[in-house]
Amino acid sequence: MAFLLHQLLSETAARYPDREAIAYKDRSITYAALERQSNKVAHTLAALGIEKGDRVGLYFDRGIESIVAACGVLKAGATYVPLDPKSPLIRVSYMIEKCGIKSLLTLQGKLPKIEKALAEGSPPEHIVLMDGTDRGPQSLGSTQLISNRSTPEQLGETAPVVNVTDADIAYILFTSGSTGNPKGVMISHLNSLTFVDSACDFFHIEKEDRLSNIAPLHFDMSVFDIFVAFKAGACVVVIPEAVAIFPTELAAYIAEKRISVWNSVPSALSLLATYKGLGTCDLSSLRLILFAGEVFPLKYLRLLQEAVPGARFCNMYGQTEANTSTYYWVGQAPPDGRGILPIGKALPNYEVFAMDENGNRVRKPGQEGELYVRGSAVALGYWGEIERTEDSFVTNPLRPDLRETIYRTGDLVQLDSDGDYVFLGRKDHMIKSRGYRIELGEIETVLADHEQVKNSVAIAIPDELVGNRIAAVIVPLSKGTMKKEEIVRYCATRLPRYMIPEIIEFRDSLPMTSSGKVDREKLRTTWQDL
Repeated sequence: MAFLLHQLLSETAARYPDREAIAYKDRSITYAALERQSNKVAHTLAALGIEKGDRVGLYFDRGIESIVAACGVLKAGATYVPLDPKSPLIRVSYMIEKCGIKSLLTLQGKLPKIEKALAEGSPPEHIVLMDGTDRGPQSLGSTQLISNRSTPEQLGETAPVVNVTDADIAYILFTSGSTGNPKGVMISHLNSLTFVDSACDFFHIEKEDRLSNIAPLHFDMSVFDIFVAFKAGACVVVIPEAVAIFPTELAAYIAEKRISVWNSVPSALSLLATYKGLGTCDLSSLRLILFAGEVFPLKYLRLLQEAVPGARFCNMYGQTEANTSTYYWVGQAPPDGRGILPIGKALPNYEVFAMDENGNRVRKPGQEGELYVRGSAVALGYWGEIERTEDSFVTNPLRPDLRETIYRTGDLVQLDSDGDYVFLGRKDHMIKSRGYRIELGEIETVLADHEQVKNSVAIAIPDELVGNRIAAVIVPLSKGTMKKEEIVRYCATRLPRYMIPEIIEFRDSLPMTSSGKVDREKLRTTWQDL
């Protein structure tokens, strides 16, 4: 039985060596080949002096090499730290320096951008090129360039022997921080395996399944795509970036690759749902559609359910600090496309509960409180951030005698009559305007229900007189078809006057993060343009 994350790969490679492990465009790799190639990466790192607990950066777009590299780092006993190639260079440099990254794995085509990032801060000792040759430059400033291809092939037969326990850190994922600098969430092997084991069994993932991978490595949804597939002996189907943004191509790719389990943020599915030819595509291979990370507008969910009637839909909820912790099986979306989905109940081997403002546990329908997550999936804390860790990883208020650490999510929820939790919003999205307490998510839900709104977001603009003014940025389904007055009249039928956005702007698109979520921080920093 696996107690380390990479052992899932090794065990499956022994059982099903010739099964397809990863598919990407017109390439694929078997479990046996993935095992050998990741062993080889581990030996390369060991030869460079990488030891248990060292941090190794991964600088890749989605693809086969990125997954091989991640597995190789784990087999070397080290901790992988995914770096987003689309992030600003100063942010990448901050992560490298913050984690004390000793080695970095990447591809030759990324070197020009990496060179600029390294100029911003402390460079790693080595850069290992997954596709490098022994020819060409041997260094990048003070950083030595190493070709993984120079490692003898025979070393791929077995992995290095490293004394790693399930309490050791498997990876560090950076999330946005309120101070402007990202927070590095430390995830142990046990933390990750708790989720992987639970999700694999709960969703009945089998070796015949083909799991989509649209989330990059630095986004925690990738853990399900990759390691749940490895546990089951299933295939990871990596979605090319150029395909993911065009619904016509995405639908065709799903059909061509016979994807059976889809997992993504709702925005990718909303885009797919707007494709008018979706009903003509053969999507019968899809049996399970999971979505998480944001609210899924019900009008798009209904369209998708009509196009893929044979699939079950599940609304997932979680945080990087505890991965996915709750689920809600979705019935038929209402025909009017209005409402909001519950986030549901705890997955097996998790416990979630809410505490109200007075420190009492929420037990009755209609009561509200802040959600807490308990279990061995709860992360170790934030790398090098003691105060931040103590703020979010707290002693269980229900059992202080256990000295047990649980995660305080900062999410506000309400218990419904079925015992499901309903997400109300973030505590840090709760604003005050003219003395009223306002949840921006409630405004966004109303805007999303409008039949002519494709996408929307509400942001708060600080104001000395009223506390905050509310702005809405809207992407219409058809350009030039909507006016501010129409939105104001519509909101007046669903919201109290003090919650109606004062500033309304129409755009062709919203800025997005590399994980597919609306880039609220970018909108906040440019609020003066509204």
